[in-house]
Amino acid sequence: MKRFLLAALLLACGALVPAQPPRDMGGPSGGLADQAISLARELRLAMYYAALAVYAPTPADQRLYAQQVVNLIEGEEGDHFVAVPPAEPPLPGMLTRLNLIGGGLPPEAPPPKRRALSLILNNIRSFLKFALDEALAALRRDDIATGGAHMRKAFAFLYAAWGVEVDTPYLGGMWLLLRHLGYAQHPAPPAGPRP
Repeated sequence: MKRFLLAALLLACGALVPAQPPRDMGGPSGGLADQAISLARELRLAMYYAALAVYAPTPADQRLYAQQVVNLIEGEEGDHFVAVPPAEPPLPGMLTRLNLIGGGLPPEAPPPKRRALSLILNNIRSFLKFALDEALAALRRDDIATGGAHMRKAFAFLYAAWGVEVDTPYLGGMWLLLRHLGYAQHPAPPAGPRP
């Protein structure tokens, strides 16, 4: 039953982020596009693992899900990475992806746009580090209730890293980063009364 639930969550997570960069939106190309889409997928996956950890039936299950969150944030190069079966392809980690995105921003972008993207990347990085701290705290607990409280906080920080539909980079997260990079469309409000 657990495997079925996990498989359903993974399939749902993959459907939330576009598989290919949109061709008609002027989105980023090459490595930057791949890193942004991978980061968004991994962030959503980490949110699901955090939610599973909150409601895990045993401390061992909770630690397994919390470790997955840690692995997604840090990647294989992280100090707290532990390979968890089933073996998956190596992941650079969301923090590393943020650095790659920051280093791959087009130099011809106007300074206000580069500043906005830098602020957004810093927001996401801060929230990911907070989520990492909470997931690590959950790993150190044998008490499922206390571990669950830490994973609720980890989920909240991951959700904050995802962000909400705002225009200001001071509050923005992954949603706003994708929008600035040309991936998240915001529908225009209707111009007048409906016919």
